[in-house]
Amino acid sequence: MFLKRSGKALALFPLLLAAGCSSMDSVENDLGHLFQSTSDNPIKIQSEPSGADVYVMGQKVGVTPLKLSQKDVFPSTYPKDQQDLYGKVTLKKAGCSDLTRTVNTKIINVGLKAKLECGDLSPASVQSGGQPVRALPRMSETVEQRLEKIKDLQSRGLITEDEAKQARERVLNDL
Repeated sequence: MFLKRSGKALALFPLLLAAGCSSMDSVENDLGHLFQSTSDNPIKIQSEPSGADVYVMGQKVGVTPLKLSQKDVFPSTYPKDQQDLYGKVTLKKAGCSDLTRTVNTKIINVGLKAKLECGDLSPASVQSGGQPVRALPRMSETVEQRLEKIKDLQSRGLITEDEAKQARERVLNDL
């Protein structure tokens, strides 16, 4: 029985040896490229609306649309405190909810096309300066929840201190 198993293992050994000794791009045989390496193919990141900041391993790496190296998303070494960020891409845009996706083979092959959840961005909700006006908050939110959201947006750098002050005044005026 041992010889039968050993024979199978020995039959696979030349194939494994060829794979290990070939170039990093592919393993080639008489049929052409048998195993294509995807490690050099960039990951395409798109968002709607475009212009979202793209974060990988906690660092901003660009703005959508963007092509990322797989090595950026899957670094060989990283600090232990960033373990939960490994293999994930986060999109951030002012006025929109942050979106985090774990990169899988489908995203590697076809890219990430993310639709961000933003406030009402209809033409009537855009100021003359081109800046979107946030949708009115849901009335089910308490004043405390609305104020906490403003504080959170400011702490993440998504709104300025003046914008936060104006938003707080609007919330308190609605009482």
